Amino acid sequence: MSVNIVYFVVFVLMSMAIFLCLDFGKDMRISAIASKTKKRKQQRFKAQSKLKRKLLAAVDQQKAIVTSNPIPGPIFIIFTGVCCVGGFAAGKVVFHSTFLSVIVAVLSTLIPLIVVSFKEQKSKSKYLNRLCSSMMVLSNSYLVTEDFLTSVKENLAILEYPEPFRDFLAYATMMDSDISSALRRLENQVNNPYFSQWIDALVLAQDDRSLRYVAVSVVDSMHDVLAAQEESDAVMYAVWREYLLTIVLIFSVPLVFKVLMAEAYVTMTTSFAGQSLMVLLLIAIVYSVFKALKINKPLMM
Repeated sequence: MSVNIVYFVVFVLMSMAIFLCLDFGKDMRISAIASKTKKRKQQRFKAQSKLKRKLLAAVDQQKAIVTSNPIPGPIFIIFTGVCCVGGFAAGKVVFHSTFLSVIVAVLSTLIPLIVVSFKEQKSKSKYLNRLCSSMMVLSNSYLVTEDFLTSVKENLAILEYPEPFRDFLAYATMMDSDISSALRRLENQVNNPYFSQWIDALVLAQDDRSLRYVAVSVVDSMHDVLAAQEESDAVMYAVWREYLLTIVLIFSVPLVFKVLMAEAYVTMTTSFAGQSLMVLLLIAIVYSVFKALKINKPLMM
């Protein structure tokens, strides 16, 4: 029995020697190291690509906001500069720390983007209301005339959003008498899902006049969504007032410390722990603002 064990041990040792002499072990080690390195690179690439996608999405959103900015470019730049300087001054008054003042100044440059976002949402809401009103007028008139071209001619002067319908009328009258193709051309001029459904109903109604009632139902659905959006906006405006009041109270706390508890105020604004907490507080406020903007995203924008 002991002899067999000795033979087995010798066999194992010789196999290992042959294995190492022929560099099989080296190849396996290199292969294992290469596999681990490849996995690490893939994981790092995935993490970077995910972060990169988020950063690119944020940059694209910022560019879209600035591009659709209703405020002229020079005024927007001046407004951003004023917010930056005002943020630095406010940071000096509240925190009495250059480091925290710079952080507040940097974060204050986001104020113009928030203001522009509000103005953009408001202008889009007005645009959608004008579009819905024009669609409703034309749909009700179409029920009576049974000719959409006649409805546009008779009501063009009273439409709240006449631009695309004026172009439709000129195209259908002077260039192409096919109402269906003219309607499809009209659809491409207005980027709205309800408007596309409305155009689909009008195109179908060219062959079956009874389907013109479908166009009215589409407009009614759009009107219901806009009414729900107005109710949501009214509620959110009240929430925003309370939220801004809360932010004012938060920023007044350091001033209270400065007046009543000078030693605690110095510790809070000069120590590493206190400044770190203040930075986290400022970042949390900015994050909550953009989170609230995302939650209150319009239903049809």
